[in-house]
Amino acid sequence: MSIDLGQLYAASRHRITDLVMSSPAHAQDTGCPATPGWSVHDVVAHLRGIAEDVRTGNLEGVATDPWTAAQVERHRSTATVDLLAQWADDAPLLESILSSPKGAAVGRAVVDVHAHEGDVRGGLGRPAPLPDEFATWVMPAITEQFFTAITAAGLPAVRIVTAEGDHLGQESAPISLGVSRVELLRAVLGRRSAAQVMSYDWGGADASPYLTHFFIFGPRDTDLVE
Repeated sequence: MSIDLGQLYAASRHRITDLVMSSPAHAQDTGCPATPGWSVHDVVAHLRGIAEDVRTGNLEGVATDPWTAAQVERHRSTATVDLLAQWADDAPLLESILSSPKGAAVGRAVVDVHAHEGDVRGGLGRPAPLPDEFATWVMPAITEQFFTAITAAGLPAVRIVTAEGDHLGQESAPISLGVSRVELLRAVLGRRSAAQVMSYDWGGADASPYLTHFFIFGPRDTDLVE
């Protein structure tokens, strides 16, 4: 099945917009526990800033902390409703790139917007399962690095079985990890602590040797339950 990454991005953008617009006005100042120091407004400023930087070609230092911090800072005084409108104006260019043959090279933007959708949901207390089409695309993508790393480290193979029925990894792997799609994505992207990942259902196996290879962005220092 061919997956249109631009459509995945747009769908998440629309959900975030609906989430924020359907929440009380003061909710924009609510902190997002998964992104310490950022409010809902700041997350939206970051997402709006990405689309803006793509349009203007401001890509030096792309995805670095200074690049993202500058996005939040320059829109600190912009009303959230205006940020959402500006994001809607600029996003079609990014979405067209994602929908093109070049889209896979910048697919990280799709993971990023969904990660921040989860951050906003966490801040607003409105969790939701991952959309099926996004999950179909992202589950193999976020586990490939883990499987490659544990093979290189000489560790026994792991089979990941999600609560929603995804089977990832070697069929004959001696270790089976059971976890939901949302938990897997949130953990791999650094929204869970090492202790939380250790507490997942590893089928009785010792998970500690795998932690070094599990996280793309490293674990949180403290537990986060969303």
